[in-house]
Amino acid sequence: MTGAFAGLLNGLFVAVLRIPSFIVTLAFFIIYSGLLLFLLGSQTTQSVGDPFILALAGTRVSYFTDAFGVGLPTLAVLAYVGSLVAEYFARKKAGLRTMSLTRLIIQSVVAIVVVEAVVAVLQNYQGVPYSMGILFGLILLLWVVLTRTSFGRHIYSVGGNAEASRRAGINVVWIRIAVFVLCSLIAALAAIVDTSRQNAVASAIPSMLQLNIIGAAVIGGVSLFGGRGSIWAVVLGIFIVQCLDNGLSLLNQTSDVQQMVEGLVLILAVTSDALIRRAQTRSRSGR
Repeated sequence: MTGAFAGLLNGLFVAVLRIPSFIVTLAFFIIYSGLLLFLLGSQTTQSVGDPFILALAGTRVSYFTDAFGVGLPTLAVLAYVGSLVAEYFARKKAGLRTMSLTRLIIQSVVAIVVVEAVVAVLQNYQGVPYSMGILFGLILLLWVVLTRTSFGRHIYSVGGNAEASRRAGINVVWIRIAVFVLCSLIAALAAIVDTSRQNAVASAIPSMLQLNIIGAAVIGGVSLFGGRGSIWAVVLGIFIVQCLDNGLSLLNQTSDVQQMVEGLVLILAVTSDALIRRAQTRSRSGR
């Protein structure tokens, strides 16, 4: 509820008062950082002993049983493949452009192999953790919302062209507020899982957190200009950023080298996005 309320405040400032979102989110980030220091006082960390919170990711029982650990991911990936097949035949029947049959087969096989391989690795250790279930449960939920509901299509529409969306009858203000609430709500859920892993809350927010978040989104194909992005591509961007960070740590690189490399990757991703956007704009105008 606190996360949703924070998102509501951000959304009201951006959507109603029309203040640039970067300024609003940065200002509230500073405010919440100071509030965290105020609440913890002289403590650098606050231990958490709530059994429900700890059971999410911080205890030895934070794992699904074998049946659920194998069954739920398998069911999810089969549902994903089924949706791809259903969409393929529905679009083909309607005479719309579809992906090639080869791509459909490859995409389905890759999804099944990756999911089952991850499950096999986890099962050989201690099992599939609750945090993994929460993560991919949210990913699947958001994928359905963004691709299978009018609300999701409205999000893309408002991001791509707010004025055209308004003229088409979409409530742009409500969509923007809803997105900010949704983002902050998910951030709060992520913080709860992270608290469970650490068994405590730290007073200092990691300085590289914003860079990693922006980098994961942009590297994952989300356009900073709006209207383009995919939840699965963002997941790939997260993996790339984390692998980069982990790889540099394993190579015993100092924090200054890590920040320079990650910043370089980010600027390359943003530049590529801008160039692709510009090329697409020229292509449309040429037609």
